[in-house]
Amino acid sequence: MRRWSLVIAPAGAVLLSLFVSMSGLAPRSLAQEPARLSIDVIPTDNTPTSVLEIDTCASAREGDVFDIDLVIENVTDLLAWELYLSYDPEVLEVHDHNAAMFQDANQGSKVIDLSEDTPDDDGRYLIQSFDSADPDSPDSGSGVLARLTLKALGPGVSPLSIDKADLNSNGKPDQGPILRDVAGDIIGDKDGDALFDGPSKGAEIRVGEQCAGAAAEATVQNSGNSSGVSAAVVIGAILAGSAAVALTLGLAAVILRRRAASL
Repeated sequence: MRRWSLVIAPAGAVLLSLFVSMSGLAPRSLAQEPARLSIDVIPTDNTPTSVLEIDTCASAREGDVFDIDLVIENVTDLLAWELYLSYDPEVLEVHDHNAAMFQDANQGSKVIDLSEDTPDDDGRYLIQSFDSADPDSPDSGSGVLARLTLKALGPGVSPLSIDKADLNSNGKPDQGPILRDVAGDIIGDKDGDALFDGPSKGAEIRVGEQCAGAAAEATVQNSGNSSGVSAAVVIGAILAGSAAVALTLGLAAVILRRRAASL
């Protein structure tokens, strides 16, 4: 068997050090950047696996129906996820959704969308899905995790954020974004609360007024989607309704662990 050595001879190390010093470059790190989430309010050129630019503000007119993208970057082996989009229900409603974009790009994927029904007008929308393919088909990289279709209801400014909630009022969030990998483990949880702790960049929609600064001319791109038919309703019917409701990401993680244990 051939054995490879990663030991650099002293002379080679000196030459490498001199090269780095003369060039002004720091040694390149092989560590991957942490995963992060963003909201892109003008997703015109986005594809399931590529995002050219993330716009954080756009203006709209009352009655406009338009898309925004929930963007994931630098994720590794994603298999299941959920997050809550917070918005102002006086200004916007969630008209429709597609949670099978980034995950569905892999050949052999079988994405099940368990998001809330649409339209949604209570100011907090749950969107979630997992890839049930067998064998597993996890996703790595960056792209459009989900696309939401919003409708502008009335004038005003609506912040958009991927929020966390403290349901038991103990001063610590217990509901928010969760990303699980192919082993069922939490991605990006640094403090042990099972929630994603990585960077999360919000945005805003201004209905009846322009954005400020460099984004002053940014306007939403009308989608022409007026059906309001939720993919979750269709999938729920296929899975006999109550079974779909019971299949939460927590249960999905148990299934993943059992599958891993059986291998």
